[in-house]
Amino acid sequence: MQQPESRSRRPAGETRALMLEVAVDRVKAEGLLLDYANIELEDLIRTAGVPRSTVFRIWPDRVAFVADLVRALFEADPAFDTGFDGETLRHLEQAVAGDPDVLSTREGRRIALREALRFAVSHNMAAVEGTVAWRAYRTMSAALVSGDSVPGGAEIRALLSEIEDRYLTRMAEVYSQLNAAFRLRMRDGLTERDLAVAIMAMVDGMSDHRRIDPVQIDAPRVVAFGPEGPRDWHLAGVAVYGLYTAYTEELEG
Repeated sequence: MQQPESRSRRPAGETRALMLEVAVDRVKAEGLLLDYANIELEDLIRTAGVPRSTVFRIWPDRVAFVADLVRALFEADPAFDTGFDGETLRHLEQAVAGDPDVLSTREGRRIALREALRFAVSHNMAAVEGTVAWRAYRTMSAALVSGDSVPGGAEIRALLSEIEDRYLTRMAEVYSQLNAAFRLRMRDGLTERDLAVAIMAMVDGMSDHRRIDPVQIDAPRVVAFGPEGPRDWHLAGVAVYGLYTAYTEELEG
């Protein structure tokens, strides 16, 4: 029987992976505190069973470790990077593929777009907001914007900017696909990325208020936007539909 490798002989790559795995589990259980009080390197070293000397060669201090930890949180949650959880993304892909008969008419395309956005926003609000990556992103971005002191703030700001850029790029790609499927184009002076920024900002603000008064945000609104008649809409869905129609216009012909 092969003996387990002693902590003193663990390679740096394995030590790094074990430390981040233990830290990610800690954040999933306790959340990420802005003073990083729950991310104590000595405690994580004991839990991970890795050599202390190797840890401090990889990360000279806790701030450096937290920067890698935040990145690991997002890498462990692909839904944030793609902008949608798996079920929502599959629904949008089906909407893009569409029924040719429905998408052949102007009214059919309008109805299909509304249904795609109605489902996607209401489902994704609940699915994404429950993830560790989203909670960490919102907590840390709010602290940076408010001016609160965040250890390693410059590094964290740079990392969140990188993550946000990837998110916006992915969202812009999705909106481009929706526009092509529903024969829409961006209005002059606007891009799909502008639409992604506007929707992200709206969702962020609504998510903040949702923490204070979830019933006000989550209570369904029964709204009729077209011949399909009244439908249950999440308030964020109504806002996204309003932004989408304001930022785009139908192609002629």
